[in-house]
Amino acid sequence: MQKEQFFSEVLLNQKNSEIMRLLTDICDYLENKKNFSFNPLLINGKTETGKSHIMTVLQKTYPRNITAIQSGDLLFQTKEELKTRLNRLIRHAEQGGIPQQLLIIDDIQRLREDAFVQEQLLYCMEKLLKKQLILFLRNTDTDLPMPKIFETAVSQGLTFTLQEPDLGIKVQYTQKQADEQELELGKEQCLYIARRSSGFRNIQNMLNHIRLYKEQMGAMPSLQDIKLIVSEKGRVFTLNPESIIATVAEHYGFSIKEIKGRKRYPRIAEARHLSIYLCRTLLGETYMEIGKIFGGKDHSTIVYSIKKIEEMRVTNKVMNNLVTEVTMKCQKSIKHAKQT
Repeated sequence: MQKEQFFSEVLLNQKNSEIMRLLTDICDYLENKKNFSFNPLLINGKTETGKSHIMTVLQKTYPRNITAIQSGDLLFQTKEELKTRLNRLIRHAEQGGIPQQLLIIDDIQRLREDAFVQEQLLYCMEKLLKKQLILFLRNTDTDLPMPKIFETAVSQGLTFTLQEPDLGIKVQYTQKQADEQELELGKEQCLYIARRSSGFRNIQNMLNHIRLYKEQMGAMPSLQDIKLIVSEKGRVFTLNPESIIATVAEHYGFSIKEIKGRKRYPRIAEARHLSIYLCRTLLGETYMEIGKIFGGKDHSTIVYSIKKIEEMRVTNKVMNNLVTEVTMKCQKSIKHAKQT
């Protein structure tokens, strides 16, 4: 198995070679039960340096081995919901015969102001450290340090920092992603996109909107069209199923192709359910038409996706807030289109 293929964005940047070795070791741990001398692990990095990519790839490649927690989700849960969730992780780890496990805790800096969540998570960590590997991801856009309560645990492990991609790396990534999505972009177009991007996620967002242009217009955009797409950040389109999917894709950090595809690991399935739900609620599309948009899915699958989001909006505050946020993004695109 070629681990280098998994983390191509990280590998492209040779300044991250140390982290690439770490990721290869994590893969060996999950596949071959290789023990780690240091636990937990911490990867620092600014937005768009590849933290989300690392988490997404690990989830895709080892869906049965990975548990990923978004720190922001913990802040929206009640005390009882939080305790139940973390106790479930502990019970799962104590069961015999389960695969090697990796717990990823993303955006750990967001917990800095909530002492109760910190205490509950620390208790969970202390129970898990001897049973599974723990990986913290920390956004360093601000100077917020790790919550102090975790400093002792982190000092017993290893800390790494992702380096920001330079222009050459961003050009390579743009070309690679364009080729994978069958977008015929020349060197000049890739260079233009790379120069105006803040990082990998921003590039993927631009490519999503270029793909949307191609599907709507039946042809690839010219360099002048791409300049307009980039300057308007994709808001030049009226609301339709494809623009809804593009908005959801941007929020989750996926491509349109991935959301329309058949991969079923939890985070991409959630993004797909939300896209289907919004196509129904914002556009009133029929179940049959939505099924066609998503690769020929049958009536029952579309109904299931819609009901899934409706139920989660009632029982999950985070999902309810997320639906509201993405809906507002879609509605803003309508207002912008009417003004232009």
